[in-house]
Amino acid sequence: MPVTMPQPPSSSSGLLSRRAFVTAGVSAAAWAWLARPAFAMARGPHFAAYPFSLGIASGDPARDGFVLWTRLAPLPFEPGGGMGTEPVPVQWVVAEDESLKKVVRHGTAQADPAWAHSVHVEVTGLRPDRWYWYRFAAGDATSPVGRTRTFPAPGT
Repeated sequence: MPVTMPQPPSSSSGLLSRRAFVTAGVSAAAWAWLARPAFAMARGPHFAAYPFSLGIASGDPARDGFVLWTRLAPLPFEPGGGMGTEPVPVQWVVAEDESLKKVVRHGTAQADPAWAHSVHVEVTGLRPDRWYWYRFAAGDATSPVGRTRTFPAPGT
């Protein structure tokens, strides 16, 4: 009895040919490899240690605002504070309550290496003679919550 070898399916059968399968696999692997840095950037920077090691501060109060400050320095005794040479986005938030639920101002500032990865935010448009709470975040790290106050309105 003669033995018949099965024939590969034709491309009209709806199945992928070996060439199409390999091409699709190589394309998917190349896309995943090329897109990996973009996904890593979307997650934010990774720090060698806690980046808010130098703390946070507020100052220069006005009746409608104040200045917030921090510096990213995960390794403060290393050159450059242990930071790289790229700017790092730092989110900030100002709220009327310590739990930061009543947010009144927020934004993103760039911690630039030319300024030792420090952040200086001038917050305005607030009510006079009020306590406010604030916090910074970079990557997956958040600073402690700070408290500051606006000056009273003139004549009060």
